[in-house]
Amino acid sequence: MYLSLLLICCYSCKKSQDVENDYYDRPVVQAYLVPGVPIQVKVSYQKFMEDTITHGYPITNLNLKISNGTDEVLLSETSPGVYNYADASFVKDHQHYALSFEYLGKTITAETSVPGKPTGFRVSSTTQVVPEFSFGTTPAAFIPLVFNWNNPGKENYMMVFKNTDLYKTPTDSRFNRTYQDIESILGTVATHQTQQMTFNYLGNYQVLLFHINEEYSKAISSSSSNSLNLTPQYTNVQNGLGIFTAMRADTLNVLVTH
Repeated sequence: MYLSLLLICCYSCKKSQDVENDYYDRPVVQAYLVPGVPIQVKVSYQKFMEDTITHGYPITNLNLKISNGTDEVLLSETSPGVYNYADASFVKDHQHYALSFEYLGKTITAETSVPGKPTGFRVSSTTQVVPEFSFGTTPAAFIPLVFNWNNPGKENYMMVFKNTDLYKTPTDSRFNRTYQDIESILGTVATHQTQQMTFNYLGNYQVLLFHINEEYSKAISSSSSNSLNLTPQYTNVQNGLGIFTAMRADTLNVLVTH
């Protein structure tokens, strides 16, 4: 019985190691197609869990192609692991695209379709007042902005708040935060309202509403895996990892002030 258990254990370890090696042999693809924007695809090695680097090392010298079903274009490697196609007119609304390249004897493929531009995007006010904090006084109530858009098909959306000022002024001088764009995966709703914590800086904002595909929503949702939750991240890349997707945006401008 002990010998049988030992053989089973050795087989399981070898099988697990083979699966792990196969997993780490897959290239990681990162690409977001947007109409009117040149195509950029990043390809890298998968990181091992013990690696401290932010991203895997780039994979170079690939013949990476993208097809729209009628025409096929070859991307140029402009820096290690970064492949570009400069003609911004190649990506169009409602078209289907397929990516392919060869790596370690396997064909790596992925497909996506460009969603339509959001319609009916509107906001309750173009000015967001963030009450100013001061000692000894009660701050005024925060009145949120309400964004709405058309979504009869219950499709997926994401919103990004981007401060466009060259010199950024914090909403609260007590805190010196590093600036970051605020991104929110909204799901299939047709409305969104701001919170006071949405804005760490005053000034001019672009508010971008992205119509995204389900594959991107799934990839973002699965990216919360950590050492206590080793659920594999979602990918739509065959024989690889990562995401090949497309999105379409509409934009409103908002001023944040006290």
